[in-house]
Amino acid sequence: MKNILSTIFALLGTLTVSAQQADNSLTNNKEAQKVHPETLILNGLNTMSGTYVIQTGNYNQVDIESQQMQVNQTGDHQLLYYTETSKLEPSNMNINMEGANNYIEIYGNNSIMENMSINVQGNDRSVIIRNY
Repeated sequence: MKNILSTIFALLGTLTVSAQQADNSLTNNKEAQKVHPETLILNGLNTMSGTYVIQTGNYNQVDIESQQMQVNQTGDHQLLYYTETSKLEPSNMNINMEGANNYIEIYGNNSIMENMSINVQGNDRSVIIRNY
């Protein structure tokens, strides 16, 4: 539970949300709607580009060299190694790992890897992809 809370607070601390700019007239200020903080967080996540990692569990490790990628690790002893060799075309991969003692190793990227999703569920699973 402590890891979940620390992950959430770390994610919240890194989000940058631009504030709305209101018109100076009184009518627009009265009509402005209140926005819930949760809505701002979700909007920030949905428009966020780049790489982000969410880890829940103990002894998880991620080593990523990527411009744009989403990783979710749930469980213990999850290992992910990813090296993006083509900096011109980010792969925009989505990786979900659930269970214990799972291992994913990906070296290189190409057009086949673009927008690929990898979903590993279970224990003691390995996925190795090498693009040369």
